[in-house]
Amino acid sequence: MVDDVVARTETTPAEDPTPHHCRVGRLLTEAEGWQLVAVARTWEGTPYQLVGAASRKGIGGDCSGSTHHIYQEAGFPYPYKTSANFGTYVQQSGRFREVLPDQQPMQAGDILWWPGHMAIYAPFPVGDPRRDTGVVHRGRAMTNDFYTAFNDRTGQPYGPYAIASFRGDRYRVYRYVLLPGEDRC
Repeated sequence: MVDDVVARTETTPAEDPTPHHCRVGRLLTEAEGWQLVAVARTWEGTPYQLVGAASRKGIGGDCSGSTHHIYQEAGFPYPYKTSANFGTYVQQSGRFREVLPDQQPMQAGDILWWPGHMAIYAPFPVGDPRRDTGVVHRGRAMTNDFYTAFNDRTGQPYGPYAIASFRGDRYRVYRYVLLPGEDRC
């Protein structure tokens, strides 16, 4: 009789003092996501300029450039991609994984992506003044829940906004992956 091996596992003995090694990568934690939101907060007020990778805090930036630099500054680097190319990069790189909000909750720091636009999810807690939009829709107060660079038509600088009133089309959600061999993996 031939043994058909479907899978093998290896367990580290309890007495083995060597640290855990990240062999397959790991998703960004909620705490790390809040680090991204904290960096995004420092971009508030940055005027909109369509400059891509040349986006600079306080000087000018667009959605893809500001998102890229915020991730870099928080210690979660990825090569700059325009919002038009970001979806393809996600599919090919392994650097991000798609989160399906109907199956898994979104968390702070996730990238929200629409064709031609991207932003950082920031579920502002009750009491945070950034949460309040001042808008009531169908009897319900709308709350801000992401950071974005707008566009030159709005005249609004980088700041918080509400997903519910941003665009009518569907967005996708991507979470950063720390890859094997990286410091925090």
